[in-house]
Amino acid sequence: MKWSDFSKLIKLRLTFLVVFSASISFLIGSRANGHIDWINWVKLIVGGFLVTSAANAFNEIIEKDLDKLMKRTMDRPIPSGKMNTGQALVLGLGMGMAGTYLLGSLNLLTGLLSVFSILLYAFAYTPLKRKSPIAVFVGAIPGALPPLIGYVAAHGKN
Repeated sequence: MKWSDFSKLIKLRLTFLVVFSASISFLIGSRANGHIDWINWVKLIVGGFLVTSAANAFNEIIEKDLDKLMKRTMDRPIPSGKMNTGQALVLGLGMGMAGTYLLGSLNLLTGLLSVFSILLYAFAYTPLKRKSPIAVFVGAIPGALPPLIGYVAAHGKN
C-alpha cells in the first residue's frame, strides 16, 4: 500500500480540517482555564486524526460499490482495487481504537464523544445519504462535534 492510497482512504485534507477545528477549540477552552497543557493538545491532535481517519475508512468501506460508479471517487483505494475491504477494516479499527484511547485519556467525555462521532458519521449518516434528506441533519452532528470535542478535551479529567 502506498502513502497516496492511505491518504485517499482517510481523506487526508478533510481529516486535517477536522483536527484543526478541534485543536483551535482546545486552545480556546484552555485559555478559559488559564493554562494550555501542550501534551494534551498533542494527544488531541493525534487522537483526533486517528478517530477521523477511522470514520473516513469505514465510510469508504460502506460506499465502495457506489464509489466505483462516480468519476470523483473511483480512484479511491478500495474501488480501484489497490486495497481490499479487509485491509481497510483493520486499518479503520486500529485507528479508531488507538484514537479513542488517546482521546479517552484526556477525559471520559472526550472519548465517548469521539466514539459517538465515528458511529454517527459512518453508520448513520453514510447509509442515510442515499435514502433520505434527513441525512443532512444527521451529518451536521458529527460535523459539529470536533470543536466540542476539542473544548471538552481542554477541561482535563472529570
